[in-house]
Amino acid sequence: MSESHFIVYLRDGCWQHTNRGSVSAPFKTREAAIESAIDDARNSNDQGAEVIVQDPETTAETVWRSADESSA
Repeated sequence: MSESHFIVYLRDGCWQHTNRGSVSAPFKTREAAIESAIDDARNSNDQGAEVIVQDPETTAETVWRSADESSA
């Protein structure tokens, strides 16, 4: 199982994403942060990379997996 999780979340009114302690920010929209996280996950070449959105209500949703893309 991969430990390469790209977490997208809202902080101080701006969207950002993090992976292994590295933060990419700010993004004006949730969608822009997700797109950037997916690009970074793809570029990581990790077969098990995932992009997870942590919404302000503390719910988490996996929105992309590299394994799903490679089987498409």
